[in-house]
Amino acid sequence: MKTFVYIDGFNLYYAIRNTGCKWLNIKKLAEAAMPAGTVIERVKYYTARVSGAADPGQPMRQQVYFKALATLPEVEVFFGNFLAKAQWRPLLNVPVADRHLNGGGDAVKLDEKTYTIGLDPVIAGSVPESLRVGKYGNNGGKKKPSALPDAVKVQVFGMEEKGSDVNLAVHLVNDAWAKRFEAAVVISNDTDLVEPIRIVSKELGLPVCLLSPPTRFGCAPKPLAAVSSSVRHINRSHLNTALFPDPLPLADGTTLAKPVGW
Repeated sequence: MKTFVYIDGFNLYYAIRNTGCKWLNIKKLAEAAMPAGTVIERVKYYTARVSGAADPGQPMRQQVYFKALATLPEVEVFFGNFLAKAQWRPLLNVPVADRHLNGGGDAVKLDEKTYTIGLDPVIAGSVPESLRVGKYGNNGGKKKPSALPDAVKVQVFGMEEKGSDVNLAVHLVNDAWAKRFEAAVVISNDTDLVEPIRIVSKELGLPVCLLSPPTRFGCAPKPLAAVSSSVRHINRSHLNTALFPDPLPLADGTTLAKPVGW
C-alpha cells in the first residue's frame, strides 16, 4: 500500500525529549514501528522554528536537525509559527516554602500556606487576593492543579506554537480526497486531530494508523484510538533503531554532528 506518514513534530518532540533519542530519522522510525513490508512513500513533518528567548542555543540545534532531515528525500517539512507574548495568569503555587529568600538584606523564610494579599492602593477596583506558597510538586494535595478563585495574577512569558496541527489536518484530508495515498500513518497524541482522522478513516474509508508517541500512561488517547483504523505504539527500541549516525555524512562530503546533549 502507498503510505503517507504525517508527524506532529512538537508532540513527538515532547514525548521523547528525555530519552536521548532526539537525533531521529523519522522515516526509519515509522518503518520500525509499522508492520514489516509497509512502503512509506512520503513523510510530512509539521513543526515551527523555535525562538531563542528561553534557550539561545535552541534555534541552532533545531537548524542542525533540519539539515539532517534534508538528507531524507521522502521527507517534507511544513512550518507553522511561534508567537511570543507576555500574559497575565492566576498563580497556582509559589514553590518557595521553607527556603531562604534574600533580596540583599536579611533572609526571610515563608511557611507553606495561603497568604492574603491586601488591596493595591494605586489600582482602582483592586481586590484582596490569595497567594499559595508551597513547594515544587506540591499542589495542595489535589490531584489536578487548579488556581484559587481569587489567586494573585502574575505576568508570565509564553511561547505558543500555531499552525502545525491545522496544517497536518488539512494536508491529511486533502491528500485523502486527492487519492494521493492508499493508507496514512499519523504520529501524534493530540486530540485536536480526531476530526480529520475520522473523516479520512470513516467517511472516505481509507485506513489511518495512529502511531502513538510514548506517554506516561502507556496508551494512546481514547478519542484518537476510537476514530483510527488501527493503533500502534512507539517504544524505546523503535527510537534506538531509528537514530541518524553521528556524525551524519552529507552529499557534499562533509558531515553533520549531533547537537551536544541529544
